[in-house]
Amino acid sequence: MIVTISLGAPSRPRPAALLPAWLLVLPLTVSALVGLPPAGAAPADGPARIALVAPRSAQAATVTVSPRRPMAGEQTTFSGRLSPRGRPVRLEVRAGSRWRTVARARVGAGSTYRLRARVMRTGTYRVAAAGFTSRQVRVATVAQGMSRTFDAPFVTGLPRVVTAVPTPRRAGRSVSVQRRSGATWTTVATRRTNASGVARVPVSGGAAGSRTWRVVARSFRGAPARATGGVVVRTATTTELLSVGQAAGKESFSPSVSADGRWVAFTSEAALLPSDEDALNDIYLFDRRTGALTHLLPQANSHVNNPHLSGDGRFVAFQTIASNLFGEGDYDYDVAVLDRTTGALDLVSTTSGGAPGNNDSYVHAISDDGRFVAFASTANDLVSSPPPNTSVRHPYLRDRRDDTSFGLDRTQSGWSTTGTFSMDLAGNGSRVVFTTTDTNLAPGNVDGSAIYATEIDANGTAYNRKNLTPGMQASRPHLNRTGELLVFTSTEDLAGDTNGQSDAYLRTAGGAYLLAAPAGPGKSIGEDISADGRYVVVSTESPQPGDTNGTDDDIVLWDTASATPHLLVTRGGPGSSSGAVLSADGRVVVFGSLAAITASAGGDYDVFATVLR
Repeated sequence: MIVTISLGAPSRPRPAALLPAWLLVLPLTVSALVGLPPAGAAPADGPARIALVAPRSAQAATVTVSPRRPMAGEQTTFSGRLSPRGRPVRLEVRAGSRWRTVARARVGAGSTYRLRARVMRTGTYRVAAAGFTSRQVRVATVAQGMSRTFDAPFVTGLPRVVTAVPTPRRAGRSVSVQRRSGATWTTVATRRTNASGVARVPVSGGAAGSRTWRVVARSFRGAPARATGGVVVRTATTTELLSVGQAAGKESFSPSVSADGRWVAFTSEAALLPSDEDALNDIYLFDRRTGALTHLLPQANSHVNNPHLSGDGRFVAFQTIASNLFGEGDYDYDVAVLDRTTGALDLVSTTSGGAPGNNDSYVHAISDDGRFVAFASTANDLVSSPPPNTSVRHPYLRDRRDDTSFGLDRTQSGWSTTGTFSMDLAGNGSRVVFTTTDTNLAPGNVDGSAIYATEIDANGTAYNRKNLTPGMQASRPHLNRTGELLVFTSTEDLAGDTNGQSDAYLRTAGGAYLLAAPAGPGKSIGEDISADGRYVVVSTESPQPGDTNGTDDDIVLWDTASATPHLLVTRGGPGSSSGAVLSADGRVVVFGSLAAITASAGGDYDVFATVLR
């Protein structure tokens, strides 16, 4: 930057006070000196021209724009460094061939400046001062957007969260959740976005039913508000009947729930939808988010039952004796998986040639990603070197990705000679467990029955079988997601139990045993465990506080982290409850019951869901 100063006549020197303040303090470097007399000599007639160069520290090589890509109308900051303090600066925007000033300020402490303006549209900006202009900066505005996720369904009396992400992301923006009543939108809750630009708004859904909701990101730094379109969100009661339909009156049972608690699959003898035209077992799927009920596999010409959902609810493992699904001619039970996204069916209990096994197979579990399926079978043609006969139910692991099956109870002399009657699979597919009375599968005493675990590596290979319950009678295994924790049922008096009944226990990762059954004289059965192992759900005959049906089985929940008393889930009249399963976070319990858990229950064995928090 070249600064040119004209000096007056010698007889009338210009007072220093008349020079600009910034020039007085600006360090100058002489680049050219023309006609300057020696010190003390009178200057020559006429003006002297002194060309002065501002040092590099006074030049703004760059301008910082924040936010870098503003919303149209958003107040935007242009900042940089320029000397000296107090120097006037201005922000200019190019308008055709001219520059228009849109903001003014002065250089502040530390030789820094800040200019603020609303950027209405994409344009070119620069910072200017006396004798100085910065480099030009192209500022592009971006359109607003909004993503939102409803923690649905809403539940009467329990808060739920609406997660909103206005884009571009800004911290501190006010976000409101609104509910429509007629033509009017009413704000029910408001929060501000956090440092990551995310707003989590707790909402109470109110009375049961479906209503239209939307999310509004309020105006922000001059940028206008942004509203999403309306979306219908269902509000459910804390406990609701899931086996609903036009013709209940028969039993529904064997529920399974997805990890997020949204999808519930179950078996029903009742024709709950018009597509069910027979009196056979069928599988239904209930969507707790929308309240919709779907009849799965209506084309099957015989029983389809015992569904098991993958973690995301996409895959449904089941067993069937239908002859028209896989060309099964002898009406044996087969195990298969339905891909609800594509509609494809995959036979699990298959020979190497792809044919159904030559005897019954029964499904027990599916991994969260749908890759592995644990099942038991009396077929003797599912693997090479098969078992010798079809009189023993053997445990198998099917790797659907690699199209391979593994027999899990092989011994040095061949196969186990006793049957398997319960199995489970870790959600992440790292471990499979099964119950057997065989005494030759691994070291450790087998007192009646024992639970064996087999590890599964990333290639799908099963290895390192071991006895998890040596010296005790144990059954009904349930693993948490990682397979480190095991819930089981035993008649042994472990961990201080003295009632002489079957009780539920938790085996820790270190091999210790904790009592998971509520206090009382009745038997208790371990039903399921949450993904992180914190919650255990149990059915028990021991009467609990608030229990009005005596020794009929009830569902209770145990919080292992806080060691709180068992929470009674089922509060109904006479009738037992069982078959409980948990969502991954332990918030939703799904179970079957003969009790009149809700007013809409029909008196038969029905499937219910209870939201705990």
